[in-house]
Amino acid sequence: MVSVNKGTWDKSKAPEINHEFNRSWLAACQRVLKPNGSIWVSGTAHVIHSVGFAMQQLGFKLLNDISWVKPNPPPNLACRYFTHATETIIWAARDKKSRHTFNYKLMKQTNGGKQMKSVWEIKPPEKWEKKFGKHPTQKPVALLERILLASTNSGDLVLDPFSGSGTTTLAALRTRRTAVGLELSYDFLSLTVQRLTSEIVRVALSLTIIQFSLDLITDSMDRSDRAHATQTHTQPRSMSPELKLVQQECRFHFIGRHNRAVLFSVLAPTLDEALQKFRSQGHHDSDALFIIKTETQIFLA
Repeated sequence: MVSVNKGTWDKSKAPEINHEFNRSWLAACQRVLKPNGSIWVSGTAHVIHSVGFAMQQLGFKLLNDISWVKPNPPPNLACRYFTHATETIIWAARDKKSRHTFNYKLMKQTNGGKQMKSVWEIKPPEKWEKKFGKHPTQKPVALLERILLASTNSGDLVLDPFSGSGTTTLAALRTRRTAVGLELSYDFLSLTVQRLTSEIVRVALSLTIIQFSLDLITDSMDRSDRAHATQTHTQPRSMSPELKLVQQECRFHFIGRHNRAVLFSVLAPTLDEALQKFRSQGHHDSDALFIIKTETQIFLA
C-alpha cells in the first residue's frame, strides 16, 4: 500500500492560502530568473491548476504543459476513481519578452528523428535512485535530465527551490550544468549529499581507469612512493627502430548514462564514424554519458 501522507509540508491550509503561497514562491523565482530563463513546475491536480493561474497572474509566458505518464502506477485502492497515472509539468518563460532556450534538434534526435510530443512516458525512480533513501515525491533522474537537456545548455545555472532528495542537482551534475538546491529538511539534505557524493566518486573512478600506461621496458623499476619521491626526473627511452608495428586500432567505448556499463564498443577511425555506428544500432546520443577512445599499437621485436 502506498502512503499518501507525504509530510506536514504537503498539508493543505485552504485553497486561498495555498494559492497565495504559490504566487509568493513563483514571484521569487521570477525575480532571480535571467531574462531568457525558463521554469518547470510539476504537480498533480491538487496544486498544478493554482500554479498555472499564478503564473498567468505574474506575467510568465506559458510554453507547454507536459503530461508525464507513469507506465506502472500504484493501483487505486478505493476503486472510486481512475488510477492516477500522470503528472502535469508546466514549462514557462520568465515573461512575454523572453527568448527561451529550446534544444529542438537534440529532442528530435532523442525521439528517433521525430518531433517530441508533450506526452512523456518515463518510468518512476528506479531502485538505484533510492539506494540511500527516498523522498515521497521523488522524480526520476531521466525526467530531470530530459528537462535540462531540452531547455538549458552545458554550464548553465539551475535553481531548485524545493530540492527534496536532490534529483535536479544530480541530473545537473550528469548533464554538465551547475545547480543550486534549497531544502529545509536536514534528512533530505543528507540524502542529497550521499547521492551526489556517490555520483562524483563513480565518475572519478571512471575517469581514473581511462588513463593508464603500458611499460614496455623490461628493466626492473622501483614503483614505490619512495622511489617517486627520489626520482625527480627520468628520460624516457626511445623504442628500438627494429620494432615492427604489426597491429594498430582505434576503438570507441560508449558508457551508459544510467548504469555506467559499456553500451557499445566499435572500431572506427574517427569519433564521427563511431557515432554513426552507435546510432545505427538504435541508440541515441543522449544514451551515453561519455565516450572513451582507446588507441592500441602492437609491435613485434
